[in-house]
Amino acid sequence: MSYGGRAGGGDQPRNGDVSWDQRQRFMLLEACVIWNGALRLGDLRDAFDISTGKAERDVTAYRQRCPHNLRQDPETGHWLAADRFEPAFLRGTAEELLAVLRNHAITGDLPLAMAAVGNVSAEVLEPPQRNFDVRVLARIHTAIRERRQLQIEYQSMSRPQPRALVVEPHVLVFTGRWHARAWSESHQQFRDLLLSRIRGQPVLAGKASREPRLDWDWQHQVSVKVAPHPGLSPAQKQVVEQDYGMQRGMIEKPVRLALVPYYLRMLGIGRGDAEREPAEQQIVLLNVDELDAFNRLG
Repeated sequence: MSYGGRAGGGDQPRNGDVSWDQRQRFMLLEACVIWNGALRLGDLRDAFDISTGKAERDVTAYRQRCPHNLRQDPETGHWLAADRFEPAFLRGTAEELLAVLRNHAITGDLPLAMAAVGNVSAEVLEPPQRNFDVRVLARIHTAIRERRQLQIEYQSMSRPQPRALVVEPHVLVFTGRWHARAWSESHQQFRDLLLSRIRGQPVLAGKASREPRLDWDWQHQVSVKVAPHPGLSPAQKQVVEQDYGMQRGMIEKPVRLALVPYYLRMLGIGRGDAEREPAEQQIVLLNVDELDAFNRLG
């Protein structure tokens, strides 16, 4: 039985011909089997307000697509995961379930397709939200889609007052805060723009002139290599390796050059990691010199 696959992966059938609403019901079916241990027809019926007959037809359709995934309990009639179960519409990972629990804890509601977490209790401690006007996001999205310039007022931390900029955004990035990666005509270089620092409403201007492929720091990647702190005991190193999913004592993560500083900040690593207390630092950056050569350590 495998719960760690990717949706539609392995020997499972392709999912492209499944309608959106049936896909949601198949996702709920798999969620019930994986996380609740069993699927009752009532789970589908009640979540989607369909008849029992429709729920039965969904189970039949799912079994036709994934004939080795389900078995029926002869006593209860509930559907259980078969020994060869492999998710076709979910990933079946711990991260997926935790994401659902996070959504439930924050909003008090769940997408119907994920309602199978049922009564699991979860609480999430979130940092303060960096708010910005959703109309700013909509205007930036339009500029990216239509390859347009934007005129914005931007408040940086290096200037006391906002500055008028002409920019050409080409991608949105979330690093704990929302950014737009953009060519700045005013700076004559590609830059990261925090959406929360854009004042007022951006104004759509002419056609963008700078191709996104010329954003070298965005187009190129470098490996960020992380390992347990050398001062930890073997048992401590082992648990850190497991915690971060390390292989052979380290993790090597390809990261766009433009995003390396955010990734390092997210992990709390950089220069001088090994000089800090092992119990507090726990992980260290291995390829400091390589990233320093790319001017990624700040």
